Amino acid sequence: MFKASGLILHDESNMSEILRNMARRKLRTILTITGIVIGILALTVMGSMSEYFNSLIDNAINLLGTNIVVSPQNNDFESILTTVDERRVSRIPGVKQVIPIANDTLEEFDAVSFGIPDIAYGVPPEFSGTLFPTITLKKGRWLQRGDEYETVVGSQLAKKRNLDIGSTIRYRDHDFTVVGLINETQTTPDSIAMINLDTMRRLIKSPDMIAAMYVVPEDPSQIDTIAKNIRDNVDNVQVFTPKEAAAQAQQALAIFNVILVGGAVLAVFVGGLAVINTMIMSVNERRHEIGLKKAVGASDSEIVREYLIEAAVIGLLGGVIGFTLGWLIAGVLNVATSQALGGSSIFNVTPRLMMIAIGFAIVLGMIAGLYPAWNAARLDPVKALRVDS
Repeated sequence: MFKASGLILHDESNMSEILRNMARRKLRTILTITGIVIGILALTVMGSMSEYFNSLIDNAINLLGTNIVVSPQNNDFESILTTVDERRVSRIPGVKQVIPIANDTLEEFDAVSFGIPDIAYGVPPEFSGTLFPTITLKKGRWLQRGDEYETVVGSQLAKKRNLDIGSTIRYRDHDFTVVGLINETQTTPDSIAMINLDTMRRLIKSPDMIAAMYVVPEDPSQIDTIAKNIRDNVDNVQVFTPKEAAAQAQQALAIFNVILVGGAVLAVFVGGLAVINTMIMSVNERRHEIGLKKAVGASDSEIVREYLIEAAVIGLLGGVIGFTLGWLIAGVLNVATSQALGGSSIFNVTPRLMMIAIGFAIVLGMIAGLYPAWNAARLDPVKALRVDS
């Protein structure tokens, strides 16, 4: 018990001494911490945008469930599928259902969109509630057989245009009555007005048009086999299983993340150089003190630990302050851009981002302090004691 208590007191004494050493050169310590703060602030703001896009990808993959997506081979506005393609896909062994969809930009598109535009989404009414397995209604009902000019709208679209049950939305010179509101998904359905597929085809004068098809397998374990059979038997289409769609989206997002976060990481490393400089100067100024400690029995590992803890404390302070400021700036940016983006918040500060930002600052501080700490431990106590205190 006595030994454990002595160890605690020793650690508390070391921490008090570390804080005193940091306070010796207040301005230099503040400037060093500021260097880390700027880097972590940038990392938090840029990282929060990356977290937003990560959540979009995750939610989009969840929306697919076990459905296979079949779309035109060419990704241009003129490429479409037809009912002939639908019949070919429906004849593939293992296919339970084929749900055709069409889409078109809403005519009342009058707000800046960050990624996902407001779209009219044509679906067979009987499949409106099962097209995306994970979405649910906040209010009202799904489309039903016989609906002509009724619509179910997403949360962002409803918020942007102040829509509720019974409201109307204009599309192709016709008023569509809102009969259902979708709960927020943070992906495509948030910005859609779901309408009867046959009504859309009639209004755009394209009776066979299909933009894409959702293929429901009889046995989800056979998804890969069904997808391969579709590729082999249906011409001019591209086929994505949920796994393939996730891999493609994550690959594109990885490149985006590198570009987005790369600059912020460079800023953090600049702060790390400031820590190295501060710790080297601190070792030079405290050579006599280090020599005295070694003369009375301090080991090299204890000297290294002291300086590493000091560097880690600097990193911790810079990380906490930088993350807090970044969180506040992200919140301000969300408020400032919310109206222009239809209520969407594109800076998403998550607990994972907090741990990464603060943890990175601490680790960087310790790495930056490693070389100065090792130099301090290698000092010859006799030579060090000759230095004037």
